[in-house]
Amino acid sequence: MTDKSIEVFQNLHLKGRSSASSIRASILAQVQAPWHHDQEREEDIRGHASDGEDVIVLVRDEFDDVDESGMVLWQEGEGYRVSNIVPRNVGELGITKYNAILRDFVARIAEPAASASASGFGVELTSPHQSLDDWLDAEPAAALRRFSRAANKSTGAAHPMDRARWYAFLIATHHTSKRLDTDQLVRWLVEVEHWSEDTAHELAIDYEFALGLLEQYDQSRS
Repeated sequence: MTDKSIEVFQNLHLKGRSSASSIRASILAQVQAPWHHDQEREEDIRGHASDGEDVIVLVRDEFDDVDESGMVLWQEGEGYRVSNIVPRNVGELGITKYNAILRDFVARIAEPAASASASGFGVELTSPHQSLDDWLDAEPAAALRRFSRAANKSTGAAHPMDRARWYAFLIATHHTSKRLDTDQLVRWLVEVEHWSEDTAHELAIDYEFALGLLEQYDQSRS
């Protein structure tokens, strides 16, 4: 069964085939307006990095209704990942604007740099939309859908039959390594299944507690 997808923050990884230094040089060679290299901020962040990890800091000028923002690329092995994008004049960008800046960086800088690089590197950008099946294995995903679609949404997992289905989801999740985080669970319950915010948060708290308890129980018996 296919659910409505949910907009999520995209992740970007630059995968090196030779060295991080070659990626750095290729990226900086492509930087031009409306992007800028913020060397001062870069030096400040690098001073707090551990194990000599490199960092690249770029700034994207404001465009449309997107605020001027700083992007941090953090070294990851022989490549880099975008660790954060921070607006200069507003509290936060939100998902849509964050992703717009990320895609602009890919189109203007990352992909041209990868093509121009002598050694080349991979540009891996995750999807801006994901569903329950991206977050969970088939069994716990099916169990969560059964619970949600049969439950009384005003009482959560209070009814014995609803509680049994909720426990079945928790146990199925406990037996797999692929997990929802609590934010994903709340968003799926509210945006896809139309639970109330309050009840969704209550279920998320119970979810986090129950999985922690099950893990502790397993450890106590090993």
